[in-house]
Amino acid sequence: MMCHPPNFSIETSSALGAGIRAFGVRDFAALCERVRVLPYGRVSATDDPLRVLREARGTCSSKHRLLAAVAHDCGHPEIQLIVGIYEMSEANTPGVGAALERARVASIPEAHCYLSVDGERMDFTGLAAGTASPFEALISEQVVDPGRLGPTKLDLHNRALALWASHAGVSVETAWSIREACIAALARRGHATT
Repeated sequence: MMCHPPNFSIETSSALGAGIRAFGVRDFAALCERVRVLPYGRVSATDDPLRVLREARGTCSSKHRLLAAVAHDCGHPEIQLIVGIYEMSEANTPGVGAALERARVASIPEAHCYLSVDGERMDFTGLAAGTASPFEALISEQVVDPGRLGPTKLDLHNRALALWASHAGVSVETAWSIREACIAALARRGHATT
């Protein structure tokens, strides 16, 4: 699900705002669109939200962390960063089907980041939409501070995969291996939707 984000000017009064403006982006809606069309791929380090623009790529985590950090920096805490755990399948995440099929599973829990404003979910990851939405397969959601995204998301994902692995009768390492094969498949597809 993607809808129109709230819009406001991005000022140069902070290092983050100045960094965004250096890329020629002046307002939040333009930043959301700029981020959405960037290819899907991990940035080289997660310590700097601006790496998404510097490296011209990002995952759901790095893209939405940047957007939430900018929103909060501009005085808009109502734009919340969410980590949702959902059952990832080919139907809701096109491109992962072959990896899931090789593992002989229909789905696997995945941690997905997105924004929420007044309960309305906004996803600027930029991956192709499937026949179903990840939001239809949500197991849980949690609001996360952009500065704490890494450890919080990892903890939530670890717990979800450990529970899934115990029910599936596989090791946690095997579960992570299946998940990583899915993420690699998405990165190979890599292009954002337009």
